Amino acid sequence: MTTDWGTAGLGTFTSHSHTDVHLSIDPATVSLPKPFVVCIVGASRGIGAGVAYAYAKASASALVLASRRTSGLEATAAKCKEINPDVEIEVVECDITSADSVSALGNRVKNRFGRLDVAVVNSGYSGPVVLKLTETDPATFQQASDVNYVGLFLCAKYLIPLLLGTENGAKNFITVSSFAAMIVRGPIANAQYCVSKLAQLKLMEHVHEQFRGEGLLSWSVHPGAVNSEMAAETTPEVFKPYLTDSSDLCGAFCTWLTRAGKERDWLCGRLLNAKSNVGELVEKKIEIVQKDLLKVKLSL
Repeated sequence: MTTDWGTAGLGTFTSHSHTDVHLSIDPATVSLPKPFVVCIVGASRGIGAGVAYAYAKASASALVLASRRTSGLEATAAKCKEINPDVEIEVVECDITSADSVSALGNRVKNRFGRLDVAVVNSGYSGPVVLKLTETDPATFQQASDVNYVGLFLCAKYLIPLLLGTENGAKNFITVSSFAAMIVRGPIANAQYCVSKLAQLKLMEHVHEQFRGEGLLSWSVHPGAVNSEMAAETTPEVFKPYLTDSSDLCGAFCTWLTRAGKERDWLCGRLLNAKSNVGELVEKKIEIVQKDLLKVKLSL
């Protein structure tokens, strides 16, 4: 790993890390209460599909699978049914950049299930890696901002009220973030993606501060370096050898957060790494809380 730009190693806060699902976060060992409804935005492929599989394994009673591409959602739904034949599934076409579309998603969840326990926002857009702003297509720059930052705002606006309004609900709001938010140099320093993910991360800190008093548990999770379809399409060849983490890792880590409920509230508002050894992470609780670590700050 290079110290300047290798996101494969950035944020390795624990001395041991993982590239795939392991016993400590295995969703198959989780038995969520009933009813338990999870909505995954961006569930048609890759990491988002992996999140859906994890909650199916963790015995969620219902999954709402949302994405701009319904064809991919049907495949995800079919596999979730193979994993857990009892799970109810609602497939929803949703454009995360449209207020009307995300509002309609919230209404579908409410009308079908009457509750929401967990919302996971996975939708992301990188666009081609361009290293100079003067050579960047304005349309792709705007698209990255609309999906990664504005899209999160819309999900927060229309899904958080459902989470908070669910009696005895888990009240989990999770976004799939990226340590790319910290990158400013090197072969993957694609400003349209990196800056929009940094804005997304800071928005999640606002979510935490605004709704923590109402019981909302909110986390940002770096999924590792995954050879997803988007990564395969946009990542420069020099970085592809680093894309070695499982697409199932992030979902398993999310279920680890969910299963413990308020026991993990001290991790809220922070950028977490799905690759972390969770035993070590818990051991560092006092240090993390006292020093207010795993946040973006200005050092003077």
